[in-house]
Amino acid sequence: MLETSNRLPLTRRAKIASVIFAVPRHVHSHVSRRTASELYGFAKTTVVIMSVALPAVIGFVIVMQAMLNTPVLITPISVPDSYQKSGYSSEAATQHLLDEIANLNNISLGGKPKTDVGDTNFLGEVASTQIQSGLIDARSIQTLIRRFFGRDIIQLSGEITLRKQGEEEISHLRLRRSPGRETLIDVESTEGPDGLFVKGAMNLLERIDPEIAAGIYWREYRDPEAAKRLLLVALTSSDPIVKKFAYNLKSLMLAADGRIDEALAASERVRSFGGDEFPADNSKAFALLSAKKFDDALALQLQNVDRFPKEQSTNFILGMIYHAMGRYAEAIASFRRTMELDPRNSGVYQRLAITLRATGDTEGATEALITGLSRLPNSPGLLYEYAEDLRRRNEMHTAVLSIRRAAVINPDNWAILVSLAEIEYALGHAPEAARATNVIRSRLANDEKPPAMLRNRIDAILKNPAKDR
Repeated sequence: MLETSNRLPLTRRAKIASVIFAVPRHVHSHVSRRTASELYGFAKTTVVIMSVALPAVIGFVIVMQAMLNTPVLITPISVPDSYQKSGYSSEAATQHLLDEIANLNNISLGGKPKTDVGDTNFLGEVASTQIQSGLIDARSIQTLIRRFFGRDIIQLSGEITLRKQGEEEISHLRLRRSPGRETLIDVESTEGPDGLFVKGAMNLLERIDPEIAAGIYWREYRDPEAAKRLLLVALTSSDPIVKKFAYNLKSLMLAADGRIDEALAASERVRSFGGDEFPADNSKAFALLSAKKFDDALALQLQNVDRFPKEQSTNFILGMIYHAMGRYAEAIASFRRTMELDPRNSGVYQRLAITLRATGDTEGATEALITGLSRLPNSPGLLYEYAEDLRRRNEMHTAVLSIRRAAVINPDNWAILVSLAEIEYALGHAPEAARATNVIRSRLANDEKPPAMLRNRIDAILKNPAKDR
């Protein structure tokens, strides 16, 4: 019996082998009977079929996979003719907006584990969304995904329109989400396409997570008024995680304003939410640092780093304390450790550059800023610091490119605006300098208060004899 059972599989394998080996013989017998012209026609037909069918199959698979991973689909936003002529087609404009959203998503991830709307990391999903292709029937694919995988596809659509106000052309961007037709972005800008897309991305973040947006306004854009406005919204959130981080930001902002007792009280409120304690210790150490209680701040933050050695923010605050104490070598080590843990923290490159410059290492300071910009090319803080670094080196033509980009991204920042006017004047760019000066005059006329440390520089700009144009 054993011998018979062994023989049966062998017989089956022999039959399978004979069938497999018969295929090439069968094909060969057919090919050998065909003429060269018949073979050429067959090959040509095969290529045509494959060229039509294969891209559709590949495209279907790619779009299906993208929608399963990221259930957001955006229809290319409609754009006016002037945008088309400037190279911003509907697809190009949509991709530019998505790039700006991705940039803000990177910054937000540096501030908190994720940006939540319900249980969905929506900002990240929009940042990596797929632009609907005209070659793919996306609606059919959406139906399939809903039917077989039970997932809803979020669809985004919008348009850019133009209007005139005096001599200025104002661009208006709207982006809507369906189902529901909720407006996600509704902004205007006079800064052209680049400024519109930057402002639109920030407008989206304000709606999705006001706490993260407040942090970016305070840390990155250096706009405390916008930060306070959004922080008030975040503090009313029903989400305890949002409130915890909102109180932590409030503590940091109060400490920066010299309101130490209130900052310490807010820090203790952070601790009351439970969970990891490093945010509360970070804000408490920063408050002690702001009160110039360096030894107390250092002792607390060393314990914080010991408990959370792989948390970038603990190392960052430790570096700030070391710098304030004049212990530059230790500050540099802490900042470099922060960079290793989170290369998206734009502030650490600026702090490292300041510390290196304090030691006399100007080349190292410049290198730190360039490294930061290679990783975060749209950081207005880094662009500003790099422009100022170039001014120190008298490389004004390169400096103006950096400060102009910073002004597009963050046109409301006083330090950027003042630096822009000064550099444009220094290069003899009278129309550009006059434009920046007019913005300064307009803001002062509206009772806006610039930082006190910029007052003398602003007075010098306003006395400049260059004519407005």
